[in-house]
Amino acid sequence: MAEVKEEEMQPEDGFGLGVCFRDGRSIKEYCIGSYDWAWLCTCLPPWNKTLKAPPFFGKDDKLPIVVALVMGLQHALAMMGGLITPPTLIANDGCLFNRDKELCDAKAYMISSSLITSGLLTIIQVVRFRLVKGYWLGTGLVSVMGTSFTFLPIAREITTGEFVSNGGEGGKHGYGKFLGTVLVASLLEVALSFIPPKTLRRMFPPLVTGTCVTLIGASLSGTGMKYWGGGVFCSENTITRSAPWHIASALNGPAAVEWPGNPGPQYCAGDNGDVALSYGDARYVGMGTLVIIVMIIFRTFGSPFIKNCNVILSLFLVYFISMGIDVNGKNFVTSAKIDEADTITFNWATTFPIGFSPEGLLPILIGFVVSTVESIGDVGASCDASNIPSQGPDAESRIQGGLLADGLNSFIAALMTCPPNTTFSQNNGVIVMTRCASRAAGLACAFWLIVFGVFGKFSGVITSIPTCVLGGMVIFLFSNVMISGLAILGQVKFNNRNRFILAVALGIGIGVACQPNMFDPAPSSPAAFYGVDLEHKVGFWPLDNVCKVFATKTVTLSPATCVWTNNGTSLNLGLSATDCALVGNTVYTAAVTEVVSKQFSSDCFPSFGTGSNCCVEYDEGLKSLRTSILLILKTPYCIGTLLALFLNMILPEEDEEDEGVSKDVAVESKAAPVEMSST
Repeated sequence: MAEVKEEEMQPEDGFGLGVCFRDGRSIKEYCIGSYDWAWLCTCLPPWNKTLKAPPFFGKDDKLPIVVALVMGLQHALAMMGGLITPPTLIANDGCLFNRDKELCDAKAYMISSSLITSGLLTIIQVVRFRLVKGYWLGTGLVSVMGTSFTFLPIAREITTGEFVSNGGEGGKHGYGKFLGTVLVASLLEVALSFIPPKTLRRMFPPLVTGTCVTLIGASLSGTGMKYWGGGVFCSENTITRSAPWHIASALNGPAAVEWPGNPGPQYCAGDNGDVALSYGDARYVGMGTLVIIVMIIFRTFGSPFIKNCNVILSLFLVYFISMGIDVNGKNFVTSAKIDEADTITFNWATTFPIGFSPEGLLPILIGFVVSTVESIGDVGASCDASNIPSQGPDAESRIQGGLLADGLNSFIAALMTCPPNTTFSQNNGVIVMTRCASRAAGLACAFWLIVFGVFGKFSGVITSIPTCVLGGMVIFLFSNVMISGLAILGQVKFNNRNRFILAVALGIGIGVACQPNMFDPAPSSPAAFYGVDLEHKVGFWPLDNVCKVFATKTVTLSPATCVWTNNGTSLNLGLSATDCALVGNTVYTAAVTEVVSKQFSSDCFPSFGTGSNCCVEYDEGLKSLRTSILLILKTPYCIGTLLALFLNMILPEEDEEDEGVSKDVAVESKAAPVEMSST
C-alpha cells in the first residue's frame, strides 16, 4: 500500500483518546451535557414519526460522560447475544450428558473471558496507531470487537474430538488445541492486511465469501433448533436411541445383543434447570418462541434504545419469566450455577493446555480468509455510518488498519483463552440509529464489556439460562448470519456460470449441514451412545482403514477331544493330552484354533460387551490425514467454500450477450456492495 499523504487523511485527535478529555468544559457539561433523552427513550408505534432526530456526533466529538456511557451500553448490549453464544455452545458440548465435567465447569469463566477480551481488543480498534511507511493499526472508528461465529463449528469439532469418550485427552485439551491452531492461523490475516483491499476483493469475490457466510449460518441454525427444542443431546439421541439394537443385529446376528431396557423417549435433563421433558415438548418450544415474540414487540414498538438492544433484552425478560414457571414442582432456573460462579474473575483464572491440531489448520485458515473479506465490508460500512468517505486513501488506510488489528487481536484473544475476534457489523446499525459515531461511545462500550466480564456472577446468570430460552435467541442470531451471506450473494451476477458454481457449492454445503454423518457415521457431537464404536467399522472412511496393528483373538474352531478307543465314547472333561493318555485306551485330538483380527465381534465394541477397540496401533500420519479430510467434508462452510473457490478459478467468465442477459440486469448487478456481517 502506498503511503498516504497527510492532507488526504481525516484528522486524528490523540489516537482517539482526545474524546475523553475535559478541555475546559464545565463539570456539568463534561458529565451530563444537554442530550435529548426523550428521543432515545420514548416508545412510539411504528406509524408515529413525530420526534425529531438528535444532532449527529462525529468520530472525534466529545460526549458528556453520561451520554457516552449510555451510548456505549447500547453497543455492548447490541452485541451481547453474539458474544456469549460461542463460548456457551463450546462449553455446553461438555455439559451434555456430563461428557466432560472440566470443560462444562469452565463455561462461566469462558463467557467472562470472552466479554473482557472483547472489551480490551475493542480499545485497540477504536484508538488508532500510526506505524511505519503509511501503515496503521486500528480503524479509528467505533469498530467493536467480538467473538466470531465463523470459527464456532470448527472449534466445537476440535474440542469434542478430544473428549475422553472419543479417545482423546479431554475437552480442555481439545479447546487448547483449537487455541494453539488459531495462534498460527491468525498470522494469515496479519499478512493479508498488507495486501490492498481491492486486490483482496478480486482474490475472494462475493461469489466465494457469500457462499461461505451463508453456509456458516445454515449449519449453525440447525444447532439453534436443537437448543430451542430442549437441548442438543436429547435432540440427536432421540433420533438414534434405538439404533444400537439394529446395528448390533446387522453386525453380530439377531441374537447377539439384547436391548437393555425400553427404548423410550430421550429426556432433556440438566439443560433446563430441574425440568426434564422429552425433546420438542410444547413447554420447551413455547419458552423459545416467547423470546422471538418479545423481540418482534420490542422491534415494533420500542424506543431507539430498546430497538438497539432488543435481542439481549428479550432474552433476559423471558429468562426472568422462566424463573416463575415450574413443571410438576421442577424449576426452569436454579441457582446452582450462579452460586458456583466467582464473584470477581479475570482472564487466565482458568487455563487450557495449548496444543496444535494439524487437521483443523485448513478450516481455520479458510475462516480467517472469510473474516478478512467480511471486515473489509464492515469497516467500509463504519465509514459510511460515521459520515466520512468510504472510498479513497483514508478509507483504504482504515481498512488496512482494521484488518491488521483483526489479525493481531485474534492472536491476542487466543492467548487470552478466547476464540478469534473480529469486527461486529450490528454496531454499525447502532451508529446509524443513534446518530453517534463518537469514539467516546466505542471506548464506553469497551468499559461495559470489561465490567460485565469481571463480575463473574453475571456470567453465572448467563449459564443458568434454560437451553430452550437460549435457543429462541440463537436461532435468530444464526439465521442473521445466513441472511448476511445472502446479502453478499446479492452482489453476484446470476449468469449461467455463477448459477452453476452456487448450485454445486451451496447444494453440497447445505446437504452436509443437514446430513453431516454421511462423511462421519460417528460425529463428535453426541448423536448416539455408540458413535465411538461405529467409527471403527462403518462409513465413508472407517478408522480401521488407518490401523497399523490390529488386535488379535484366538477363535476355537473345534475343541480338544479325548475318545475311548474301545467304544468311541468321548470324554468331555477338558482333559489335557497328558491326562488323556493316563486314562488309557484313548485317542487325544488337539483343539483347532485360528488367530483372527478385525472381527465384527463384541470385542471391538466396548459398548456392547467387554474388550477394547480392534486397533492396537494406528498409522498416525494417515489418521491425521483422515481426520483432516473428514473435518473438511463434514463442515459445510469448508467444503462449500473450497468448491466455490475452485470452480471460480477454473470456469471461464461468460459473455453476457451470449447468455441473453439484459443490460438492465447487468447494470443492476453492479450495485453498491451490501454490508457484510461478522456475526
